[in-house]
Amino acid sequence: MEESHEYFLKLSDFRSLSLSEATESLVLRPAQLTDMPALAELMIDAYRGTIDYDGETVEDALDEVEAYLAGERGGRPLLEESRLAFAGDDLVGACLTGLWDERQSTLITYIMTRAEWKGQGVAGYLLGAVLQALKEKGYLEVRAAITVGNVPSERLFARMGFQKVRTS
Repeated sequence: MEESHEYFLKLSDFRSLSLSEATESLVLRPAQLTDMPALAELMIDAYRGTIDYDGETVEDALDEVEAYLAGERGGRPLLEESRLAFAGDDLVGACLTGLWDERQSTLITYIMTRAEWKGQGVAGYLLGAVLQALKEKGYLEVRAAITVGNVPSERLFARMGFQKVRTS
């Protein structure tokens, strides 16, 4: 198992960020069960060539998405609070959240951006929308586990106010 950093944010400390020009044209909506095949394809595209990619196939990614839905990736998925980003009909990013049983907290389970949309603010827009949704539902905190060396994710979470609390 790869080493990861755990990050923590008290949702009362969360302040939303402004939209970038690229994200103004995106449409966000909650995740739905019917989105799972598209999420698997997005996962492969987003992670290919990154520290979190180990040569997985779309079938492997579909198994991963199904494990998330089954509560095997931290606990019960929160689809209503998760967000997908669309440019027209194209799924360009996703931020999936759930309840992390082990920490009795919410967890940012996955955050992914289609390769050609990276660096345009999509992940920050999605993460901000999920944090706002969690805050509005009355959740008090959120956590994330980020693979050590995933510098883009570490920078994003730090920019959103998360603090590194442990390495495992």
